[in-house]
Amino acid sequence: MRLLTLLALTIGCLGVQEARASSDDACYPSWNLKRDTLDLCNSLPFLSPGNDSRINLQLLLADDGQATIADRPLSDDEQQLGYGKVPFPMARWLDDGLSADADGPANGTQTSAPLADLVARIGLPADSLPQSADSFASGEGSRCRSNNAGTVQDFLGQLLLVEGLPTDERQSLARARLTLLGACQWDETQLTVMLPGDLKSAQGKAFATYLKGAAEFYSGRFGEALKAFRALQDSNLPWLQETARYMVARGQLNEAQQNAFDDMGYPDLRKVDKNVLKNAEASLGDYLKRYPQGQYAASAKGLLRRVYWLMSDEGRLAGEYAELFARRDADLGPLIQEVDNKLLVTAHPVDVRDPRLLAVLDLIQMRHHEPNEARALDSAGLAAQKELFAAQPALHDYLTAAYRLYVEEKPAEALKSLPQEIPEELDYLAFSQQALRGFALEAGNDWLGAEKLWLHLLPLVRQPLQHDQLELALAFNYERSDRLVKVFAEGSPVQTPIIREILLRHVAGPDLLRQQARSALASVEERDTALFALLYKDLLHGQYQAFIDDLALLPAEPTSKPLGASIGYLYGSMPLTLFQWPGGKNDTGYECPAIVDVARDLLQNPRPPKALNCLGEFILRNGLDGFPLDSQPSERELGGGESLFPGTAYSRMDGYLKVIADKQAPEDDRAYALFRAINCYAPSGFNGCGSQDIPPSQRKQWFRTLKSQYAATPWAKALKYYW
Repeated sequence: MRLLTLLALTIGCLGVQEARASSDDACYPSWNLKRDTLDLCNSLPFLSPGNDSRINLQLLLADDGQATIADRPLSDDEQQLGYGKVPFPMARWLDDGLSADADGPANGTQTSAPLADLVARIGLPADSLPQSADSFASGEGSRCRSNNAGTVQDFLGQLLLVEGLPTDERQSLARARLTLLGACQWDETQLTVMLPGDLKSAQGKAFATYLKGAAEFYSGRFGEALKAFRALQDSNLPWLQETARYMVARGQLNEAQQNAFDDMGYPDLRKVDKNVLKNAEASLGDYLKRYPQGQYAASAKGLLRRVYWLMSDEGRLAGEYAELFARRDADLGPLIQEVDNKLLVTAHPVDVRDPRLLAVLDLIQMRHHEPNEARALDSAGLAAQKELFAAQPALHDYLTAAYRLYVEEKPAEALKSLPQEIPEELDYLAFSQQALRGFALEAGNDWLGAEKLWLHLLPLVRQPLQHDQLELALAFNYERSDRLVKVFAEGSPVQTPIIREILLRHVAGPDLLRQQARSALASVEERDTALFALLYKDLLHGQYQAFIDDLALLPAEPTSKPLGASIGYLYGSMPLTLFQWPGGKNDTGYECPAIVDVARDLLQNPRPPKALNCLGEFILRNGLDGFPLDSQPSERELGGGESLFPGTAYSRMDGYLKVIADKQAPEDDRAYALFRAINCYAPSGFNGCGSQDIPPSQRKQWFRTLKSQYAATPWAKALKYYW
């Protein structure tokens, strides 16, 4: 009977995995290659402390030819969010279907005939087959998942093979098994009705005993199930004998762990019944000794891994995983997930001796720690592992260099553990070595040396995503070494659109933006991005004459689609026609000229109150408060360097404060500025028009001024509260 899949995880383990991964499905790109903090939304194709352990493990397995790295196209969502190929969210990396059953692996045979055909051959009507035959097969982890169409096929197939079994008994047994397929919990009264009780033949009674055991097992009454299966351990029917021995072990394992999981499926291994667990281990060993090539052999080995996990026996568990990796025929998706959930959740298992697993654990320990937080791994402990890496000394050298760079922050020392010679073929370990070498050079301010290395690597890389990472590394190098123009020079190796767009919108100065807005070599979207950033910053950074002049670059009727991710929007867009804003009267009666005329007025000194208000209207009516081009990435990310564009970003509140302070301002303009400034805090009490923190007492005074001095204006009449 096929009761489970080969590599299964408990529902408790699934819960652990989700907690370690992320409870939020929303991911956003963060353009930083030198990451030492876990971030599932921004993974990298080299061995990094910031990667999820599953990614680092898969990279190492890929180097051994046991895994392939997918180079999947970006989804529409990822493009809207502004992702490139690197960094990438975890969801794009790992195969789907990493989850599996809850109570351990199993692997059974499946007859070639479909279930409906078996039902017909036994002589039952077609409507004997339940409509939802696989109701548990695709759900969350549960012992009930093995109560599926495949296991019924196994049972019915065996009924057809038994010689001397009366037809009516075969049909009665088949009908009972089909009835069990529709649910997974029955009381004793229900079973009395469902299970056949009028069987005469020894074979029929044996199969009925098996059904009784299976029903009790699925109902969670493991003691009763074990009685039934033990009665069949020496059956003269080979299939029943083998399956019963397997189910004895499985029943003991479920009995041992039945109190170890809370209602949410999270495990507490202290609540495992260790005595029963030892019995399960012995029964699994007995099964494997009797049936080394049995139909449940792979499942039994998987259940042994589960036993070791429940025992907290990390050494044997890691040994089993290493053996599976060495076989090269395991289903890697579920296996990597299982390793992550069952072994890598431990702070730092001391008995792990497989170099790949140990390397993944070491990288976890190199993640950012608070100053007073103890590490399970120090430099002496890492050095003491050298013998365990005897078969892969380069991997140990890499870990040593990573520790010196990420933890000790000694880039010169890190370079001593990294190879200077670059191989012609770069697997992921060799690529990781050179990536770390480049980071160490940059940390030592050798930007030219790092650039030379990145350029040397570009024609050598062949593995998926390596080229994309090098483009990002070069872009970061050029930005931080004040050579941004090299990103946009003819023949530049940095061609990833989103990387170029990030630098245009956050760092580029006006001359470079004009160059790219005019460039015949740039894509339409890049030209539009450059022009949008240029006009926006001209206007909002106070470069009003430049704004008027640069409007000549804007076609009379822009035909390109609205810009989204390229100007920093997550979900949204903005057209270049923004800068052809015609002004007009708003719904409160305040009227403004076109934005180009506003810019002309703002060239006056002092700036007219109406022009200041109307620049605010331009921002307000177009939803530009908190616009992405006004923000700057962190200094650790691409685009987080010093902006080369002169001036500082303008906010609506800047203008309102100037008009409010101008006692000579026309009545309507000052009243409108008061009205809008007060409304900047509606209804939350926080400033939605800038970064200024105006105390409630000041906002109260504004309210009184508006209501008293400008009571006749429509804005005084409309405003009822201050916030």
